[in-house]
This record gives sequence, C-alpha cells and structure tokens, in this order.
Amino acid sequence: MRRINPGSIISHIKYGNLKIPKNIQCECPGCRKTTEFMLNANYQSSKNGIVTECSCPSCKKSAVFIIMTKEDLDEHGEYADTYIYDPQASKHPINQIETLPNIPKDLIRAYRSALNVYQSRENSATAVMSKRVIESILKHFLDEKSNAQPLSQQLEILPKHVDLAKPILSLSHLLKTDDSLYRMLELETEMDYETSSLLMDLLESLIEYLFVLPGKIEVTHNKIAKKFN
Repeated sequence: MRRINPGSIISHIKYGNLKIPKNIQCECPGCRKTTEFMLNANYQSSKNGIVTECSCPSCKKSAVFIIMTKEDLDEHGEYADTYIYDPQASKHPINQIETLPNIPKDLIRAYRSALNVYQSRENSATAVMSKRVIESILKHFLDEKSNAQPLSQQLEILPKHVDLAKPILSLSHLLKTDDSLYRMLELETEMDYETSSLLMDLLESLIEYLFVLPGKIEVTHNKIAKKFN
C-alpha cells in the first residue's frame, strides 16, 4: 500500500461528511509513470472505508484505491486518507531508509519533504529540498570544515570519509568455511525457511549494491549531462 500525498489530489467530491478524491495525480503501480487517475464511482463500501478502481491512462492497467472513511483522517477531520495498492511500495527508498539503523532524522525529513513537493509539482521547492537532501547526506559523513565547501568539492572527498567496501567485506565473516551459513550453502547442513528468506534478502541487496545502484546512477548522470550539455 502507498499513501497518496494530499498535494497529489486534484479534486474532491462529497461522501457524507467527508471529502474523498475524484482526480488523483500519482505514480501508476503498473507502468510507474506519473499520470492522472479519475476514480470511478463504483465504490465497494465497508464500515472502515471504500474501495474503487480505475484504469491508468498510459498503460490501461487497473489500479485499486482504498479510501479510509472512519479512521486515519487528517487533522481537520474533513478529508479521507487515500491509498493505492502498490506491491512495490515497500521497496520505495523512503520506506527502506526509515527502517535502517543510523539514518539521520533530518535526512529522512528532508527527503520526505522533497518527495511531497515533487508530487505536488512544485518544481522550485523540489530544487530547494533536493539540495537540502544532498547537504544532509554529506553533513552526516563529512566534518564541519568540509561542510563549508561547495557541494562538488564535498562529493569529491566523500570517498575518503566513507568505507564503501565495508558492506562487502562484512560478508567474508559470514562465509568462512567453518561458518554455519557456508555449510548450508555447501549442503552440509539443512537450511530452514527463515534462513532461506534472509539469504534471498542478501542476494537482492548484493545485486542492488553492485549492479542496480551503480547502473541507475550512471544512467541518471548521463541523462542530466545530456540535458544540460
């Protein structure tokens, strides 16, 4: 489930004492494009909320929306919280970083604010908050003297302050020949389902760390460079 930011709701209609969304601009869980959804009036009601669906204008796939009519109202008690069914929502960066240890709170706040203003199509505010996210990341790793330098110089010295090899080197302790995990991989001992799940998480993280993230950064870098050259 992915909560729809109030700024992404273009228009509302009355539903009893509440205002519920009629038009929503958000990312489609099917094609991942940001598009405008016009919610159908064929609601399936329950005591806690209503469910409706509509087709994505881009990929034509159906998207399911859940609107809370009893709980989770905003501070004014007038607008209903709205969610879209998105199986990939748990993999969104904001959901990932909030569960990780040692993540600076100001970084989470800045990144969430950047997401909110981006979804509201406030481009200038997105630029401001994006700069604040970068500054928060660098501030976490660099000393205060470095923080006074331009962002380009801070990024240049960042690898000197961050042990980028540490996540990979830490795996060496898990895969020693006399370790339990190594024996399971060699089928010398039996692996239970919980360990299998953890192993799949490890594989996904390895692939993302070594292939997906460097690839995404390179692709995005090339697109930005091409746009401004």
